[in-house]
Amino acid sequence: MITRNLYHHPILSLFIMIFMGMFGNQTLKNKDLVISFIEARNNYDIEKVNTLIHDHYYELFMDGSKEIESKEQLMDIILWGKELDSHISLLDISVNKDTIITIEENTNFLDVALQRKPRKFKITYSFLNGKIKNQSIDTLSGHQSIIKFNALKYQEFIAYCQQHNLTYHGKSLNKEFGVQLRKVLEQYKSVNQNKP
Repeated sequence: MITRNLYHHPILSLFIMIFMGMFGNQTLKNKDLVISFIEARNNYDIEKVNTLIHDHYYELFMDGSKEIESKEQLMDIILWGKELDSHISLLDISVNKDTIITIEENTNFLDVALQRKPRKFKITYSFLNGKIKNQSIDTLSGHQSIIKFNALKYQEFIAYCQQHNLTYHGKSLNKEFGVQLRKVLEQYKSVNQNKP
C-alpha cells in the first residue's frame, strides 16, 4: 500500500501546477476582459465592445427576463447611452470559479435631469471561447426603494411633458431616440434645476 502524499510526486505536482496556472491565467484574462468591456461601454466604443462579446451575447435578469436580447440590441443601447452620458461605475470585482462577479452602478442624464438615484446591481459574467457570453443581473438591498423613488421622479417628468406638449418617440433605445429624449430632458432640467 502506497502511503506517500500524492502532492509530493514530481510528475503529479507538475501537472497540478500547470493546471492551476492555466486556470489562474484564464481567470485573470476574464477579469481583464470584463474591465475592458466596461471601459469600452463607458467610451461608447461599439467596435471594441464587438470584439469582447460572443456573437450570441445577451443580458438576463435573475427573474428570467432579458434586458438585452442580442449583440445588435446592445450596440443600439450603447449609442442611446452616448446621447445620455450613460456611465457604469465598477464598484467591486471578484472571481467565482469560471465566472466574474461585479457590483456596478449605472447612471445617465435621466438621473441628472430628473434628480433620480443611481441604480446598483450585482452582475455575474459568463464566458465562452475567450469572450463574454452573457450577464446575469441581480438586485441589491435597497433596490425596491430606489426604483419606487425613481418611478415617482419619472412620473413627474411625464406629467410635465404632457402639460407642455413635449414629445419624444422611440420604439427601442437607439441613437435617434436618445437625441430626441436628450432635448426634452435638457428643457425639463433647465426649468426644474432649482427645485429641491
